[in-house]
Amino acid sequence: MRARAENGFTLVELLVTMAITVVVFGATLSVLEVFQTNNRFDQLRNENQDNARTAMDRLARQLRNVAAPGAGYFGALEQAEPYSTTFQTVDSSKAASGENKTNAMRVRYCLDDSTPTNEVLWTQTQKWAKAGAPPIPSTSSCPAAVCASACAEKGEGWETKTQLVNHVTNKIGGLTTRPLFVYSATGVPKIIAVESNLFININPGHTRPGETQLTSGVSLRNANRQPIVAFTATPSGGHVLLNASASRDPDGLALTYKWKEDSAVLETTAQQYQTGTLTGSHTFKLEVTNPGGLAACSEAREVTASSTSSKESTEASCPI
Repeated sequence: MRARAENGFTLVELLVTMAITVVVFGATLSVLEVFQTNNRFDQLRNENQDNARTAMDRLARQLRNVAAPGAGYFGALEQAEPYSTTFQTVDSSKAASGENKTNAMRVRYCLDDSTPTNEVLWTQTQKWAKAGAPPIPSTSSCPAAVCASACAEKGEGWETKTQLVNHVTNKIGGLTTRPLFVYSATGVPKIIAVESNLFININPGHTRPGETQLTSGVSLRNANRQPIVAFTATPSGGHVLLNASASRDPDGLALTYKWKEDSAVLETTAQQYQTGTLTGSHTFKLEVTNPGGLAACSEAREVTASSTSSKESTEASCPI
């Protein structure tokens, strides 16, 4: 009987098999590593986006409850810069206490770009118990210095500072065309809307997972804008008819009227008024005031009662 053949793999075959196994196993590990890296970045991006949405919702809610700091104050914001904004809003976290009956508080949002690849959105707050708001603490840095509630109420510092969003990239690479806050007008008194744009990227400089932009816009329903004043002075049979129907409040609020004839304040507070019999030329002034305490004035000079043409007013300084 012939012995059964005992032929096996040659050394070359074993080496080739081992090499193929190493290549396949290495490729498998590489794919697994890429998958795990992408999965980790996706989780971090989702968490960061959730934080960003929460922060922007919080900002929008506080802006909707924004309040003009006091009567006669223009606008609703106290600071309006591309990467920092400050305003007063209602503190809904607790009941009103002390003399601060409206429960007002001061809030600041700012962007810290000290680490270019990881900018941070911060919020700071200042609260008080007195009737009037304390001075605005420093906004020269982000975040600014904080101190205890006692010194914060004196305006010597902010009471709190909180990180809201990491991995912000609004200013990465020296970009200047991507402000965090965009305002409806230039100058605090004219601003009636704020748009916030937040760019975030947990892995800057790489294709994946990429940059995300979150945008939110809010109209400042409690903005206090200066009224627009205008009137005509129309001579009529020795009298002068004063008509301020062209005056209005940008927010549609009711106005109060104060008239002045030469140096005497007239008793009427009506929108239209007819003077008594007059001779010669006179100067008429009008001051209109909105419920927020903002006033605007205009005047019509050298109005002659015996003339046949009306005269429109021009801007004048307040108070009359």
